[in-house]
Amino acid sequence: MSSRLPNSDCIPWLAVLILECLAIVILNIITIIVFVKQRQLQRQSTYLIIHLTIVDFLVGAISGPMQIFRTLTYCDLRKLPASNNNWSFHLKFAVLHLFSFTSLVNLVFVSLERLHATFRPFRHRFVKKWIYGVIITVIWLTTTARESVQIVLNEKGISNFYIDSTLYLPFYLISVFLICVCYILIAVKVRCSRHPYHHGAASIRERKLTRTSLIVVLVSLLIWLPLIIYSILGSSQILPKLSLRSYFHIRMTLLSIVLINSIVNPVIYAMRMPEFRAGISQIFCRTSNRVIQPDLPLRNLRPA
Repeated sequence: MSSRLPNSDCIPWLAVLILECLAIVILNIITIIVFVKQRQLQRQSTYLIIHLTIVDFLVGAISGPMQIFRTLTYCDLRKLPASNNNWSFHLKFAVLHLFSFTSLVNLVFVSLERLHATFRPFRHRFVKKWIYGVIITVIWLTTTARESVQIVLNEKGISNFYIDSTLYLPFYLISVFLICVCYILIAVKVRCSRHPYHHGAASIRERKLTRTSLIVVLVSLLIWLPLIIYSILGSSQILPKLSLRSYFHIRMTLLSIVLINSIVNPVIYAMRMPEFRAGISQIFCRTSNRVIQPDLPLRNLRPA
């Protein structure tokens, strides 16, 4: 791209990205603090949600600033690099998408975990902690392998159209398919079960967590949907050839929508989880509720 966009097109989008990154970092730091301080939230069924919070934080702390830096290459604010066909550029491009894709894969495993909790509630209570460690490792290996393949294909000069068709689009479609199948099965199981409501605090807690996870996943799917549709249209070559300005504004719109995914999760937790709200209250109300007592003078002790 030899031409550049005027600063009037870039500065508003840069301001939006900066505000989104700040919101992601602040909200997810608060969320992580709440999960650390509230012991009742540190149970096996919330491990993947805690991991999702950490990944969302990395989206705002690493991917977001890298997206801002990349956005500058379209504008007069920063000169274009001499060459984009080098290993370091492809590595930065892979890291730039790594955490967003990891967040999506984490949502897939949250759906699978909730499916197992619904169909095998008794066995689910005795799942070992190390299994969640294996799941988190698989999440990172999956996304890292996908990004590694993309680096190799870019180094070999493979076209972006082929990469989008073989990596991006199948990745999106498989993730969405697994999530939808899981929650359809959960809904069918709950409706067709002879005992849809089990007694006991643990069963009620698991049921509420399943509903919260469902809301998180559905909201995330709605946020990812525009990007998935755009990828399908781009891979099908239905979209006409766009000018630099049109491409830039479409790209920035999709990017800003995807970043919202890392903002809404803490809000949903605060709305749906009483323990989470209690943790937030402890953080922000500790100073105001603290009663400072004056130092009492020491009594002079006299010998009897």
